Amino acid sequence: MDGYDTVTQALDVLLNAFPGLSADDEITFAALEETGGKAFFPVSGAAVESEKTSVTGRVVQTCLYPFYVYYRLRGLSESQKANAKEWLENIGRWLERQPVDINGERCKLLEYPPLADGRILTAIERQTPAYLDAITDDQTETWAIYLVARYKYEYQK
Repeated sequence: MDGYDTVTQALDVLLNAFPGLSADDEITFAALEETGGKAFFPVSGAAVESEKTSVTGRVVQTCLYPFYVYYRLRGLSESQKANAKEWLENIGRWLERQPVDINGERCKLLEYPPLADGRILTAIERQTPAYLDAITDDQTETWAIYLVARYKYEYQK
């Protein structure tokens, strides 16, 4: 399994563990209904940011996995728009392992899930604040936040 698949699976589990999701809610992978829902989409796949090789052949890579989380809704009032934006901001903060308030309860992600094959998820960082990405003629709005997962991969050549 390559880094892309490993990180995609871990992010799917992690995103769906967000305490701001209701019991019947789900963040899907690369599939978003036209009228509503939540999904995450990778930008292009995993990429090596830096690589160091020791004289003994030990390779240490820092890799990036950029992705978007989308929240799509229809016919929103001003307060619902603010709530959608805040929901995305909260998932961004939570993924960065900052404390967030969800329904009056303080929540914090304590650790990232393990990855396979010597990979370690080290950070997830927001690259943008939440923003209105698109609006359709029928007033369906798509809100987005852009994030990057950073992981380390060590192996022997």
